[in-house]
Amino acid sequence: MDYPKIVVKPPGPKVRELVERESRVLSPGIGVKLFPLVPRRGFGPFIEDVDGNVFIDFLAGAAAASTGYSHPKLVEAVREQVALIQHSMIGYTHNERAIEVAERLTTIAPVNEPRIIFGMSGSDAVDMAVKVAKFSTGRPWLLAFIGAYHGQTLGATSVAAFQSSQKRGFSPLMPNVFWIPYPNPYRNPWGINGYENPDELINRVLDYLEHYVFAHITPPDEVAALFAEPIQGDAGIVVPPEDFFVQLKGLLEEHGILLVMDEVQTGIARTGKWFASEWFRIEPDLLIFGKGVASGMGLSGVIGRAELMELTSGSSLLTPAANPVISAAAKATLEIIEKENLLENALRVGAFIMKRLREMQEEFEIIGDVRGKGLMIGVEIVRDERPDPELTGKICWRAFELGLILPSYGMFGNVIRITPPLVITEEVAERGLEIMETAIRDALAGRVYKKVVTWH
Repeated sequence: MDYPKIVVKPPGPKVRELVERESRVLSPGIGVKLFPLVPRRGFGPFIEDVDGNVFIDFLAGAAAASTGYSHPKLVEAVREQVALIQHSMIGYTHNERAIEVAERLTTIAPVNEPRIIFGMSGSDAVDMAVKVAKFSTGRPWLLAFIGAYHGQTLGATSVAAFQSSQKRGFSPLMPNVFWIPYPNPYRNPWGINGYENPDELINRVLDYLEHYVFAHITPPDEVAALFAEPIQGDAGIVVPPEDFFVQLKGLLEEHGILLVMDEVQTGIARTGKWFASEWFRIEPDLLIFGKGVASGMGLSGVIGRAELMELTSGSSLLTPAANPVISAAAKATLEIIEKENLLENALRVGAFIMKRLREMQEEFEIIGDVRGKGLMIGVEIVRDERPDPELTGKICWRAFELGLILPSYGMFGNVIRITPPLVITEEVAERGLEIMETAIRDALAGRVYKKVVTWH
């Protein structure tokens, strides 16, 4: 195959110049710069930088570029819409494209009798879900999981528990939030092997919630909702035991507590189903979506049971939300996923990647765990079963030099994240995995002297 294509060792001169210029005008608060990468254009699952290097993309812009880059149908839909009208605020007027997107989302979401609120990013959608939960229940407390990443607005930061550095200097945050351990089968506070003993792990989490949190921290009748990712994303693609959410929801329902599933990263076909909640056989009370719904172009929202969504008029108004151009992008995205069978592609190529990674795991002791669903896959790198973020960062840096965008992240910075565009083929995936394997060998041989940046 023709790609990747490295014409100058990355980062090239144009990239270095732009990175230096950016440092003079933008705050470091805008993000964690995983790679010195300045894209010029994208096509399919590939990104070309300003120096002419072409990379295979295993990141998809934080799993947001669901249909890849510059998909002809997406480009056409956006071009046609912006030529007609680029802005019509759904807070004051009505928007045909937004209505069409909402109608489609309500048919695919695993929520009973759903209605929708639109936002612009996962973060503001989390804030809106907080408002819905508190308004509809009249209760003050929220629960969430350790390791959860829910966003960067003040409310979303208050609910998240991914890295403490993301909260430093911003207190007081929103009060009345408490966190419990997530049932990570590979690495949990109790040292339980959740793959061999899933019921024991589930029982330990539920026992902690019922007999410690509800008994000693907050009365359950004052808890509005529990926020959860069906598969924890930034914590390192953590997949819970299959029966966990069914049992959790049963306990929550005993106390009238809502289950809010944050599917910003896991939703819109990423895991091989429209929403990952379907893997765990549950219907959330509220479901948060974003990222991939408009191929990364800035649409999000909350899908909730109708009786929960009767909010005060204008209380969830955001000026650019679901504007005609973004709604056209979302409509095109959903149609592309359906017509091009990208759900099936996510399952097929995801299974292919998992098989190859497990073969690597047999060869390399440093691969402690391989996990995921569809095209949301994590590879945990360890030394003597302990997280090794240094080696992980070097593997990912070497992959970058060879033409593969391969990020490292996770609660301990030692998980390789594989979330490519849903249009990726087995051929492209295989080439990316070949590069990853070479990068592992080079890093183990001491031939890599730099590492990628990750959350800290």
